[in-house]
Amino acid sequence: MQNQIVTGILSYGMSGRIFHAPFIETNPNFKFYAVTERSKKKAKERYPAVISYDAVDQLLNDPAIELVIVNTPNNTHFEFAKKALEAGKHVLVEKPFAATSAEAKEVFTLAKKQGKNIMAYQNRRWDTDFQSIKSVVESGALGNLIEVHFRFDRFRREISVKGFKENPLPASGLSYDLGPHLLDQIISMFGKPLNWSKTLGVFRHDSKVDDYLNIHLIYPRDLNVFITANLLVANPLPAFVLHGT
Repeated sequence: MQNQIVTGILSYGMSGRIFHAPFIETNPNFKFYAVTERSKKKAKERYPAVISYDAVDQLLNDPAIELVIVNTPNNTHFEFAKKALEAGKHVLVEKPFAATSAEAKEVFTLAKKQGKNIMAYQNRRWDTDFQSIKSVVESGALGNLIEVHFRFDRFRREISVKGFKENPLPASGLSYDLGPHLLDQIISMFGKPLNWSKTLGVFRHDSKVDDYLNIHLIYPRDLNVFITANLLVANPLPAFVLHGT
């Protein structure tokens, strides 16, 4: 067997527990080597062979680690991605990749300087429903597309206990939570738009961040694409609606 990629995960919340650790552990090309857990050592219980560090810096300073997965709160992604690159690691960053395009450009420039790879983790690109939609579009069965709607609907009137999502910090709010999934799916299908406009809304009682998102993207051949995310939809609408000739 070829050498495995020795991997460390920066946190073991829902993201680490569901979206990263199981896949790293079962993929023969990777070795789940270390994780950061400040208090409860749940990863250590599930994966006894894994090193459980108390702090991010301890994991980053481990010379055995080749790849670091940055899956910490949104507002820390830029800082920890930079630290991981400076420590000589390859980096996989959970969405949102960064709070601004300037931050994204900075870490890509740093990765090139360090001779390391960095990329965003966009797991929704491989959802079976999206893959089915993509196959239908590529088959030409819909003819020339005229109008496309992608959306995420949820009904969550209460303010989440996850502060990084609900407090007005960098990369907070629904636009940075569900928006990256929708944008990635659209851009992976249609590429970069000619133009776009965005509407954000704050509708939940006591909400400090946007809980409604609508982006209108305009593509060649008069194709209009709309992505919507809303936390106040009691009866979810279809996730995909496409109209063609």
